[in-house]
Amino acid sequence: MSIYDYPVLYDVLFSDSWKREIEFLKTALQYYCNISGRGRIFEPACGTGRLLWRLARLGHNVAGLDLNPKAVSFCNKRLKRHGLKESAILGDMTDFSLNSLQQKKPFDLAFNFVSSFLHLTSETAALSHFRAVAEILKPNGIYLLGLHLLPRGDAVCSQEQWSVRHGSLALQSQLRRLSLNRQRRIETVEFRIKATTPKRRYEIIDTFPLRTYTLQQFRILLKKANCFDILETFDFNFQSPVPLNSQTEDVVFVLKKIESDRVDS
Repeated sequence: MSIYDYPVLYDVLFSDSWKREIEFLKTALQYYCNISGRGRIFEPACGTGRLLWRLARLGHNVAGLDLNPKAVSFCNKRLKRHGLKESAILGDMTDFSLNSLQQKKPFDLAFNFVSSFLHLTSETAALSHFRAVAEILKPNGIYLLGLHLLPRGDAVCSQEQWSVRHGSLALQSQLRRLSLNRQRRIETVEFRIKATTPKRRYEIIDTFPLRTYTLQQFRILLKKANCFDILETFDFNFQSPVPLNSQTEDVVFVLKKIESDRVDS
């Protein structure tokens, strides 16, 4: 049973953060891309498109990609309901292009805020993802990537809990690490959601592997990919710069596409 098969629940779970996420995207587009008006924005692993439709409603040209057909269908139906272009595509975040995204022009900015990148459990997949994102961005384009990094020593955070209410729907969620193998760089995570409505109570339990990265391992990966530089970092509230050291955990990386004359130099 996958949480991604329940797009309404997934959407509500992250509903409290959309305002600051949208504001950060607008600010990033203006500050890093020098675009104060409409921009071209792409979200790999877009899920329900909870941010895409809001960006599209603001006038931005958006596109998304996700492996889950229920999430993609939900995203496109909502875009259509608001009179917007159905621009979410069913696909793999390691293998896409402007052509497969049905786009003619490259994007100014791409974003992935909720560590979906960690679902890529091999270095090969991660490198393919970075190179695919770089290919669909304009020169000096920006990729905003949110990650839970693994600090040195005992991991500080192994469990998260939060509750959300939307109308008559109440959700209690718990995300916890079941196991961690530092040598294989895989952690097994359980995502548990309890949903309550006036007529029904039910629980969804999803378990999946994620690839782990220390800061050093992430830097090595970026160097191998050879298509992005770390321009700046923020915390998950998009407010404070994050110092990069062996204890860094939650960070949003502002990655700038490397200019073509620097690649393989």
